[in-house]
Amino acid sequence: MVTVNGPTADGYAIVYPTATGRPATSNLNWGIDDTMANLALTPTDSNGQVSIYNNSDGTADFIVDSSGSYS
Repeated sequence: MVTVNGPTADGYAIVYPTATGRPATSNLNWGIDDTMANLALTPTDSNGQVSIYNNSDGTADFIVDSSGSYS
């Protein structure tokens, strides 16, 4: 689950494995001052990491919940 809280501009986020290229599709879209959540099934890289790309003209806080993993 990825949540955006208090963004200062409209935008979207892309969650993806850190050691890979960023995909073109978003996982979460929001408007200014929204608090929005979305389930994002995202693989991790070989180090267990993901990156979040904030595509907006402002700042935002992100909250990421991990519910587990599988191979």
